[in-house]
Amino acid sequence: DRGDRGDRGDRGKQPTNNQQQPTNNPFSIKTVPIPQEWIKTKKGLIIGGLAQPQDPEQYCQSVGELSQALQFPVLAEGLSPLRNYADVNPYLITTYDSLLRNAKTASALTPDLVIQLGPLPTSKILRAWLKELTCPRWIIASTWENFDPLQGQTRSLTTPVEQFETPEHRQQPTDYLKRWLDCDRTLQDHRNTTLENTSHLFEGKLPWILSQTLPKNTPLLIANSMPVRDVEYFWQPNNRHIYPYFNRGANGIDGTLSTAFGIAHHNQSTVLLTGDLALLHDSNGFLHRPHLQGHLTIILINNNGGGIFEMLPIAQFEPPFEDYFATPQSVEFAPLCQAYGIEYHPIDTWEALEALLNPLPKSGVRLLEIPTQRRADAQLRFWIMGNG
Repeated sequence: DRGDRGDRGDRGKQPTNNQQQPTNNPFSIKTVPIPQEWIKTKKGLIIGGLAQPQDPEQYCQSVGELSQALQFPVLAEGLSPLRNYADVNPYLITTYDSLLRNAKTASALTPDLVIQLGPLPTSKILRAWLKELTCPRWIIASTWENFDPLQGQTRSLTTPVEQFETPEHRQQPTDYLKRWLDCDRTLQDHRNTTLENTSHLFEGKLPWILSQTLPKNTPLLIANSMPVRDVEYFWQPNNRHIYPYFNRGANGIDGTLSTAFGIAHHNQSTVLLTGDLALLHDSNGFLHRPHLQGHLTIILINNNGGGIFEMLPIAQFEPPFEDYFATPQSVEFAPLCQAYGIEYHPIDTWEALEALLNPLPKSGVRLLEIPTQRRADAQLRFWIMGNG
């Protein structure tokens, strides 16, 4: 729940999406033909990385058209709008991190061509797999910014995906596409069953519930460290058109709460998903409360420390792990909320949480505190990611 040390140096800090309603996209005129190399490839895939397009629906529609024209699966990052417009993207793959942990499966899913849309997803497993590939990788972006932290041999097109001309005639589904879809569907079914039967307050189940519960078009700010990774692991494809917001890269933890207030101001009711350290790092952001015109719900994952470090080898060394890496603060959030005039709700069941998520209030600020077990949740997360 602290900084994102592993991401520093390969990505600049991403601005939040301040565009709430679809607008006329200047890149929406389809003028660029699809490269013949893509059309001829039978084992290709599209990677939908972090994205905050001006018009999310049009972006997702364009990715869906490209995917169906080429018959390529789309590996969709949780911080992309793609997972929230599933109806226009029938070839979405969201369990890629787990699938690629199995060496045999990863080998069977090796592509002959990769199309990368914008920055790479958060997953280090995916990045490591891509680094070992020898096939061409095309990076599609609207700027000349370097989106290849892997420093591979890539080709760049400064063409937004919305500009590609997609042929009306679609190729037949390939065996390669079917293999990805079958693997993803099997793993999704297994994972859904596991999470449905998980009654205790497991951190990874939160994004899974939010993706199926939040009102349509809800702005959602996702804090760094474990929340953003759990979104990538567990956020379900849906048609709720959720707006994901994020501050990634060096110093991405800074101003988490203040950013959430800024998003919620004069906007649809907004949700912040955060850990305890990220929230405490900007606790003075609560001073914005009297000025807020709108509503903010803060979903606080309180695991008393930095949960991301439980996922690293250093967690096996005690001491110094607890004091210098987990850094528990042992703050009582109920009196903290009282000091700032924030409505406070302790959550002890999933049913209690879901009842407070839809509908959301229209005004005010409230904090929903969900106590979790940092070490036990890390072990369960490892098990789910490794076994489906």
